[in-house]
Amino acid sequence: MLNIIRADMYRILRGKGIYITFAILIAMAVLTIFVFRSSVQTGVTVVPPEEAEYFNPFLQQEIITGADAAVMAVSSMDFQLFLFLPLIIFIALSPFSSSAVKNELTIGISRVKYYLSKWILTSALSVFMMALYLAISIVFGIIDSGVGDWSNGFVANILQSFGMQVLFALAMNSVGIFFCFVIRKAGATEGVYIALVLVPQMIFGLISIAYPDIVWVLNFDLASQFGIFAQTATLSTGEIARGLAVGAAYLIIPAVAGIALFKKAEIK
Repeated sequence: MLNIIRADMYRILRGKGIYITFAILIAMAVLTIFVFRSSVQTGVTVVPPEEAEYFNPFLQQEIITGADAAVMAVSSMDFQLFLFLPLIIFIALSPFSSSAVKNELTIGISRVKYYLSKWILTSALSVFMMALYLAISIVFGIIDSGVGDWSNGFVANILQSFGMQVLFALAMNSVGIFFCFVIRKAGATEGVYIALVLVPQMIFGLISIAYPDIVWVLNFDLASQFGIFAQTATLSTGEIARGLAVGAAYLIIPAVAGIALFKKAEIK
């Protein structure tokens, strides 16, 4: 499995795609802190910003400290879902497009190890991107207006939110890898992935205009978990338990189903 991961890393590092992806990430951090001066919103906002009782990362700020930037980073972490996609395509789908997967399997590589190696590498790179985005945002915030206030459990709150978001990132990669191994076509995989990220929030966000209580359904939407757990400290134990269950379900079910289908699939 390690040999597969090393070979994939060597292959993607020789290409331009991964560097473009990381350049977009850094550009978003620059725009968020120095230009927009507020968190980027990529999904439906369930609670209007003006009703928030804590520092609101979605309102334009005159002063952004390192602490403020940390809150803004975890609050806008859901935009990374769109940066996970190219990583998943580069690593998991490219071998199908070039028929390299058939050659790799014919030399005796276990299909289970092959499948898991793709998930492990995409997940590791995705988590690294999230950590880099958080770190860069904090550094830019410090440059802008100083360190800020990190006392009163602030660090623990940020780490809790980031930790939960890591779980959801692993789950999203599990879903993305499942799509790659089942669909095996770049265009269709990208379309289904983007639909999974955007469609539930769009549909239930619109329905909520007439029926506000319907947004409760988004508590079980994977993409929505990034925003819900941006302020983990404000959530109840039951809400946290539900988030853990949702993340675990999206992580385990696609992985088990994907491996089972791939073991029986005919590779051309």
